[in-house]
Amino acid sequence: MLTPVDLETMVFRRGIRGYRAQEVQNFMRRITADYEKIYKENFDLKEKIEQYEERLKNYREMEENLKNTLCIAQETAKDVKVSAEKQAEVILREAQNRTEQMKLRVREEIQTELQNLAELKQQVELFRIQFKRFLQTLIEMADRSLDLDEIWEKMMELDRGETSPGLREVAAGSDLNPGSEE
Repeated sequence: MLTPVDLETMVFRRGIRGYRAQEVQNFMRRITADYEKIYKENFDLKEKIEQYEERLKNYREMEENLKNTLCIAQETAKDVKVSAEKQAEVILREAQNRTEQMKLRVREEIQTELQNLAELKQQVELFRIQFKRFLQTLIEMADRSLDLDEIWEKMMELDRGETSPGLREVAAGSDLNPGSEE
């Protein structure tokens, strides 16, 4: 491509009947000025294109980096989600295990308390039966109108070992028999 300097330094040979030198030189100056202007514009545009291409290259690199970053972020989010789900499963299993253990402990405690209650019921029933016998014995004693002298004599006989079958019954029923147990 010709530069403006090439156009300015261009010299035409003269012929016998050539162009008018003055007109050719004026025309060449105008062409050189326009060409120089267009040449500078072209040079400036090439520089701008290079700058834009450099920017475009940077933008493409940024775009590629953003794509990579986005992919990494998506993978990380996916990994975090999977990890969170696994952790939630572990926590849920632990909670279920603790719940089962608590249920077993509560069942055992209920069973123990039921056994204690059954024992208390038996003790109450036994006490009731013994108390009822005691009261019946007292009622029987109150119903019998025994003479103290008679009882004293029978007791003396018992101490001597002279026990008759009827005497044993009286002594057993009166609670004065030291050998009787209720």
